[in-house]
Amino acid sequence: VESRKRLSDVSDVFKSLSATIDGGNTKITTATPVTVYFNLAADDAAEIGLPSTVERELGFCAHHAIHHLAMVRIICLQTVGLNEAELPEGFGRAPSTILFDKKLG
Repeated sequence: VESRKRLSDVSDVFKSLSATIDGGNTKITTATPVTVYFNLAADDAAEIGLPSTVERELGFCAHHAIHHLAMVRIICLQTVGLNEAELPEGFGRAPSTILFDKKLG
């Protein structure tokens, strides 16, 4: 429950994100367009830029963190020796997976 509260608090921060930089000349909000750069091969020439927004990239970070928590969950259960009851409900499971499982009954 506490971990979900903290995630909710972080979500609230993302929703209200805004910062003023350059002495107040530029305002960055979650809707601000950005270009993100990726290397899809081990070659500097393979770097590509894709249009995005601050909001989308923060969402990606949150989603990707769940992916890492899924690995932490496996380590906790298979290596550390914890059992399911010792982990927060839904720990390391994507919200879409939880919703899908609920629909299955």
